[in-house]
Amino acid sequence: MVRQPIFPPGAWPARMPAEMAAGYCGERSAEAFLCRVGTEYPEPVVKSGRRQLWLKDELDNAIKADRATVADVGAER
Repeated sequence: MVRQPIFPPGAWPARMPAEMAAGYCGERSAEAFLCRVGTEYPEPVVKSGRRQLWLKDELDNAIKADRATVADVGAER
């Protein structure tokens, strides 16, 4: 079963489960997000059994790093 990302109205919390983090990062599903954890996205800061939470600040840094890489590639042309 594919879990759809969650898009909360208004604001994003400081800590997010996989479905919400997927929506925040613009992924198509929680599974797509989880496939990139450890490479493009950070590991969760909370790992308690099945409960996993990601920090918004760390996701922001990962997204910014991705944008810098794209900008750097474009600057080389």
